[in-house]
Amino acid sequence: MQATMDHDSSIRVFAKHLLAPSIIQQACIGHWTQSQHKHIDVVLGKGTYLALHRLNIEDTDHDTQPAGSLELVHEQPVFGTIKDIQSLAFRFEEEEEKGHSGKGKGKEGEERAISDVPRLGYLPKDASPTVLVVTSDSGLLSFVTFHSQGERGYFHILKEVEIAEPGLDYAQVGAKLAIDPSSQLIAVSALQNHIKLVVLRRTPRSRFDPVEKISKIDVNGTIIDMEFLTPDPADKDENAMLAVLFHNKETSAYHLATFCIDLKTILTGPLSVKVGTSQLGTNPLGSVLHIKALPNFPYSLVYIDEEKITLVTVENSSSLSTKGRTTHAHHTSLSLLKREPEGDDITPGSGSYPLISACATPPPSPYPTHSQALYMGSDTGELYRVNINYAPYSMNFEMISGERPVGKVMHVVARRQIAALPQEHDDDQDMDHPEEIILNTDFLIYSGEQGDGGVLAIKEEETQIDLFAIAHLQNCAPTLDFCMREPSMPGRDTLYVCTGMKTQGAIRKIRSGISVESSGSSGNQFFAGATGLWGIKAQATEEVDTFLVVSFIQSTKVMQSGEDGLEDVSASCGLDLNVATIAAGRLNDGMLFQVHRAGIVVASPSTGTRYEMASNDAIFTLAHWVKDSTLILAQNIGGVSSLLLVEFKGPSAQMEEHALAPEFQVLARRTLDAEPTTLHCWQEVGSGSSSYYCSVGTLEPSVLFFHILGNTLHDVYSESLAQAGRESATIPHSICVLQNPEHHRKVLVGLRDGNIISYDWTLTSDAISGSIRSARKMANPRLFKLGVMPVKFIHSCQESISRALVVSDRLWQASYVRDFEVHPVLFDSEVSQACSFQTSEIESSQGSFVFIVDHHDMQLASLDKMEKYNCQSLPLGQTPRRILDISSKRLLFVACVGDGFPFAESTLKLVDPSRASNDSPDHVVAEFRLKSGEAVYSLAEWKIPRPGKSDAVYICVGTGQFSPTGSELSAAAPRTGRLVVLSIKQSKKQDRKNRKFELDLRWAMTMSAPVFAISPFMDMKLLISNGPMLKLLVLDLEKKTLVERAAYRERWPIFQISTQGSMICTGSRRESISFYEHRVIQNSDTHVEKIVFLKSAPSARMVSDCLAVSPEFAVGADLSGGVFGVGYSKDDSNCQHSLVDRFSFHVGEVAHKIRLARTWPAEERSFAGIALSQQADENGGGFNMSQGTHATTATALVSSPSSLLLLSSSSQLSGMSALNLWIVRPWVSSDILAAAPNFKKKSTIEDVGTAAAMEIDHKPSTTIPTHPELSQQQPRPLPSTQALVASTVTGGLIGFWRLDQDIFQILSTLQESLQRLDDCRPVLGNQHSRYRSLSSPAHATVDGDLLVRFLALSHGQQVETVERSVGLVRLVDEWIESRGLCGLGEFSCLWKHDHEQQDKQRRPTHGFLANVSKTKEEDVCRSVHVITFILEFLQMLDWHQ
Repeated sequence: MQATMDHDSSIRVFAKHLLAPSIIQQACIGHWTQSQHKHIDVVLGKGTYLALHRLNIEDTDHDTQPAGSLELVHEQPVFGTIKDIQSLAFRFEEEEEKGHSGKGKGKEGEERAISDVPRLGYLPKDASPTVLVVTSDSGLLSFVTFHSQGERGYFHILKEVEIAEPGLDYAQVGAKLAIDPSSQLIAVSALQNHIKLVVLRRTPRSRFDPVEKISKIDVNGTIIDMEFLTPDPADKDENAMLAVLFHNKETSAYHLATFCIDLKTILTGPLSVKVGTSQLGTNPLGSVLHIKALPNFPYSLVYIDEEKITLVTVENSSSLSTKGRTTHAHHTSLSLLKREPEGDDITPGSGSYPLISACATPPPSPYPTHSQALYMGSDTGELYRVNINYAPYSMNFEMISGERPVGKVMHVVARRQIAALPQEHDDDQDMDHPEEIILNTDFLIYSGEQGDGGVLAIKEEETQIDLFAIAHLQNCAPTLDFCMREPSMPGRDTLYVCTGMKTQGAIRKIRSGISVESSGSSGNQFFAGATGLWGIKAQATEEVDTFLVVSFIQSTKVMQSGEDGLEDVSASCGLDLNVATIAAGRLNDGMLFQVHRAGIVVASPSTGTRYEMASNDAIFTLAHWVKDSTLILAQNIGGVSSLLLVEFKGPSAQMEEHALAPEFQVLARRTLDAEPTTLHCWQEVGSGSSSYYCSVGTLEPSVLFFHILGNTLHDVYSESLAQAGRESATIPHSICVLQNPEHHRKVLVGLRDGNIISYDWTLTSDAISGSIRSARKMANPRLFKLGVMPVKFIHSCQESISRALVVSDRLWQASYVRDFEVHPVLFDSEVSQACSFQTSEIESSQGSFVFIVDHHDMQLASLDKMEKYNCQSLPLGQTPRRILDISSKRLLFVACVGDGFPFAESTLKLVDPSRASNDSPDHVVAEFRLKSGEAVYSLAEWKIPRPGKSDAVYICVGTGQFSPTGSELSAAAPRTGRLVVLSIKQSKKQDRKNRKFELDLRWAMTMSAPVFAISPFMDMKLLISNGPMLKLLVLDLEKKTLVERAAYRERWPIFQISTQGSMICTGSRRESISFYEHRVIQNSDTHVEKIVFLKSAPSARMVSDCLAVSPEFAVGADLSGGVFGVGYSKDDSNCQHSLVDRFSFHVGEVAHKIRLARTWPAEERSFAGIALSQQADENGGGFNMSQGTHATTATALVSSPSSLLLLSSSSQLSGMSALNLWIVRPWVSSDILAAAPNFKKKSTIEDVGTAAAMEIDHKPSTTIPTHPELSQQQPRPLPSTQALVASTVTGGLIGFWRLDQDIFQILSTLQESLQRLDDCRPVLGNQHSRYRSLSSPAHATVDGDLLVRFLALSHGQQVETVERSVGLVRLVDEWIESRGLCGLGEFSCLWKHDHEQQDKQRRPTHGFLANVSKTKEEDVCRSVHVITFILEFLQMLDWHQ
């Protein structure tokens, strides 16, 4: 069905960053966070974001490899563009302590606690004395600090000083910062001519105002670099020396200027400055790139040009008169090391010098030294250390690495020094008293301009330098294109992003989930056909597993863990090896058990002792360990199933084999009405005693629960799994019980159809004693659709577990730590069998496992923590420019640009992500080279229907041809182009990993202009842009060629095409977005196709991408940093002649590409699970479940609008399906939305129950009255939270969601209030509304990056903010009333609660909305809770559902 959109202009949008920019442009260090371990805080500037990382360095001796970690603490948008960052250590004035400790009751206590939070003009006494100094496009010099609040923290503004006009003008100061080592001066430079000196004074923390005055100095040229030099200790901080590297256009030369500033008089009089200049370099064509002060040498620096590094010292300035000039002494230069030339023609002196991109020096040494280390990195991968000696002056190179391209950031964040004795002595040296040598380990952080950066440890040895990688800094910039893969099953959504350049070019595979550390392939196929795995501990108290039992169809193998890995001990273990094993494990310490179809085996691996129990006429089908020496088994005799509780009373493992005969005793027997399918036992520890329970899944289908009490099996409960209206069977395949730290339990039932049903286990004390109550023991069922293969739970054999691995057609992890969650495990290979297996080599809080991968390969794997955006790199070795997801074949098609002269060569690569490897290019399965000088501008997948067969898939490639013009080469723009059509050929091998692919050329059409855009159209048609021409091409099957049917010419080249039905949307760099319509004019015998112009946007935008959302609405991104939507309505008088802006929003980063996520039924792909209602049967003991009906008991989950609860945790959004229509709306109204219930603005729903009827502590239920309209309504699918996603050049991702109009009014009113609040205003001083309107006036959009700050405010601050927002309480009340949310119980105001309790209870006790507020104070509090709930829901939204 053709997508449509509401015919109104009320497009309201919520925007937020999904992924912060990853490019690193600045770095500085300090100490802002509190930690028990030694650490260093690193602040990174990422364009529009500030990021705080904590570098933890482990304490190691010199003989141990350096180790550490880098963890992200906080990322915060600054609503502007960062120019430079430096850290400044302040010396504060002493002041008397005032105020209180911050503890108290009510509002007064909260106000006192706020004094611990930094704010404008105030720095708390316990805050770090290190302050960030930042310049940005706001034109302000900002003093910023970081404040931690538990797990959260934020950057706070302390002081703002106006130093320039807002913007990015090169003539305005702010481009570079330098700070005097004595912390008395800040130098702020423009890109050209001007430098401002900010004089600092000592200031009290309570009145933070450090700026005394601002002076100005000028240089005549473009400022390249700027540094304060290290002062001479003899000067006692009397002078500051500023060195400036600049290029003078008149002399066409680089110059070094030094300004010696008298610090004794800077606070009392005018600045006294002594100036010295000198020209640098002897090669007029060479560029001087950097200057760097040397911390160990007073008034010394080096400058680095394209060929060499030169040491410069400045003569002692203290001996000069006030009007004197400083002089520069240029010492011997050291030539850079040339790179080896590539190719066979190597001549002496050939090769090229590396381009040094960054340099860094370690901090000053506390030991007396006459040497200085300098690190230099190049963008082509060279990393050097230069050793500079002071007396006499000398320099020498040491090559550290040749494979780490370095960007513009390099910083030595820490140095660890150790005094060691030399291993070898000179003949003249005293052997009894050898002189110690100082060995250093430097921790170096660096950025990657075109790829990833990281943290390195550079360790000095006596005879060499060792390099160790400590941490990884991911950089997805530059990002030129991306695609979204959204399968119908949940947990498989993936973003593929084109990142990096040249050798660092790669495809980044971005997913959310739990990453896996795998040992890799075992290299053999010994485990082919494995049907079961069990990891076994020899002793109950051991932390690691000793044995691994592997079952096959007709045999069993036993492996033992040792120093050399797993060793086959099958021959000596004592178990039956010629049968398939049903269950195996530790029976008691030293004894193993094995259950097979014909009996039980108990054996001691250490002594070989073996005991057996035959099943006689029965067949054992299932077994599970209960406790030491006790098993429970399921057996079948003549079609009758029963449970056996068996105890082994034989000798222990330490006794002799002939001491006693084995004794197996059947303690209890219980006949079952249906054949069992799964068996699970667990232990519940109470006050001084333990209880054991057994759960049995049957083919009925149902789940039975028994209490193992002594020698009996007591019936506890039964739960029917029959579900009306479900196509697949709900037969249980496995059962697991999870327990959280509060001792609440979840029963998980894994089904054969790949789904999970979770229940709250609410066993009462009466059941423990053996009696059965009619009260429900399993409540609140939720269905999780995970896969298509039977579900099996894998977990350790502990008394209580909170996590379990879920094995289906892919891996998941179910966890119940705070709330119940199910997360995908990011392991792409198929796992047929798995078991928990703990080893001493792997330490993982999430557990380690043994996997049988691809049905034959064994791997040892450990799980990591949940990661929101896990990134895996698929290296390409070239710059990826365009990417296309060929979903029908599960392949990626990538257009890459390599090196070449005079033009770069383009290569088309076919990538199979399932073969992803960081070490080898196996994922590139086919290549196709284009002509020399041919660049790729567009890609499209074209599907041609074939009767009786699957669609033929073609790949259309639009190119531009750079060609010579006369004797010169035109590299500015392509002159001609081609439309290239390819098909994919593949071998018919069943194993996908060994399948071969080939790209086959089908058609190639030469065009008079570049083909900038391609879009498949209806009925085997193609739309292409041939320069400014929009052309319609049709596939002629008879002639097997493409024929032009229609065309339309614009004034400027068309760079983007998107279609919706017969509507065509185009985007250009001059005329913004235009709408066209495809029409067919039918004549008597023939028909003529035309492209008819409809409307265009009146304002010019440089469109980088556009997307037709509906026939009357399109969204676009422009190169000025904005995302916008334009459209028209036939009923709107304002849209008669042109398109009208529906929304616009300045992102601040250049959004290159924009994509629209698919609209799925929320029930199909929701990680929150699907609510299943429970209804009592006639006997009251069993319950049936039906999906999608409205609940009639208190245990019903809130899938209907009348029963939406504001729960105490955002992860308990059980009413998420309804919220999709109440808070967010899909961009596209499709069949799914058309089938959704039509919720009216004014509901007639009466009271739907009291708090007692809806309480969540599982008290006995009562009936909840429902409205007749709801009870008669049939279940219908609800739409997903459909996102519009934009990628930015700097590596960020931004999401846009369409809001309900009432929600937009609430959030827009709140946003206006937050813009005036000091705690929420942009940290670098930009006015929020001005910043979001830089590319075009902000319209119909609320900023999630700002609104989320409301959640960080204390409850009192939230109440004050809402009270000051005119009309906000009224808007919230109207929204509650219009959605029928009144009457859900009593409401308690939190205003009178202690401040210490407010952060813990940010919502009402039971999370319900009040029908009638008792006071105005409670009315405001209710609005606060509703807004908090809405914002937390919006904060959870991701690009996928």
